[in-house]
Amino acid sequence: MQYRSLIRVGVVALAASVSLAACGSNGSGNASSGGGKSLVVGFAAPLTSGNAAVAEQMVNTAKLAVKTINADGGAGGRKLSLKVYDDKLTADESAKVTQRAITVDKAGVMMGGYTSIEGLAIRQIVEPRKIVFINSSTISPALMDGAKYTFRTTVDQSDYPVQMIDLLKSLGYKHPVVTADDGPTGSTLWKPIVDQAKQAGMTPGETVHYTLGATDLTSAVSQLKGEHPDAVVHIGSAAADAGLMLKTMTEAGVHVPVVGFGSLIAPDALKIGGDAYTKLPAIYTLANQQPSKPEYQAFIKAYAAEYGGSVDKLALGLAEQAAATWDAFTVLKKGLDATGGSTDGDKLAQAIDKISPFAGAAGKQSALINFGDGRDGFSKSLVAFQFVDGNPKELAKQPS
Repeated sequence: MQYRSLIRVGVVALAASVSLAACGSNGSGNASSGGGKSLVVGFAAPLTSGNAAVAEQMVNTAKLAVKTINADGGAGGRKLSLKVYDDKLTADESAKVTQRAITVDKAGVMMGGYTSIEGLAIRQIVEPRKIVFINSSTISPALMDGAKYTFRTTVDQSDYPVQMIDLLKSLGYKHPVVTADDGPTGSTLWKPIVDQAKQAGMTPGETVHYTLGATDLTSAVSQLKGEHPDAVVHIGSAAADAGLMLKTMTEAGVHVPVVGFGSLIAPDALKIGGDAYTKLPAIYTLANQQPSKPEYQAFIKAYAAEYGGSVDKLALGLAEQAAATWDAFTVLKKGLDATGGSTDGDKLAQAIDKISPFAGAAGKQSALINFGDGRDGFSKSLVAFQFVDGNPKELAKQPS
């Protein structure tokens, strides 16, 4: 599979990273047995990338979660010390900063990781060392394949094809074309979407592939235009790529609706896409969050109190990874409370497995975080939105 070429294990060189201690707390040792010592939590995010704005939201949420947990007495009797690393949205850097977190900063748990590129690289480092990794964004099924110490507070990518195609079919579209990057998600998700479209009675065009992080999508959009689609399904890891795709489509006269991940309307995408968001007929997204959910509202109010901003605007403007990050720290606290603060991989993983299902900030109203059937915290919890007047608006009729 292509994702394997993106991850080179055995990286032992340590690189300089962005390392921030949250809440003024300094790590003072990291005994896996607990014993009241502060626990260093490593958090990787692509602060230097086309997803920088979402990465910042994830980091802000992580800092807020640590501050909240520590104010409440800690987790399992231990205060948390957050160390943030810029993984630059590359497999190599993700591996390097994870090595640094574990060997230099003595992190007992790893968290974060935005794309599948990062999540898979981090997993390759932590699993052999029996260190728990709680991811809040990677949707690749490979992340959970044979994992013993890795969890995620989001969905598996297999949830998307049915809902994306059901949405387009309900809106009357018959000839969609998929645009997919060459990252772990784009390279493995495009075919299930095409197959689902055919199963739904549609006649999908030839999939358009492009390079993750491309600075020019003229050729890709030219190919797309030649397929004469009546709708586009955009599958990509980088928000900047999504904005560039929409901008280039508009310039080339490809004025058709687009459906994709929440990254389609992330700040980095909006900045690059510009007026494409008003020129295209419609922009639809599927996201693992529902603004009206009480637990989500509680999280948003806490975020607004800490960082400022309108609760109503933040409820629509924060990326889904923010709520998922909040949930990841809730999972960590529950697990550590059960182990008495021990980060021993086997003990902590077993404790997380046994957490009773609970309503997190992420996911739709009826969704519960549940690790009883596997390591995916959520399943079939996506919500469909249309981007209207600069904000995502929840669709009255949701896809199945």
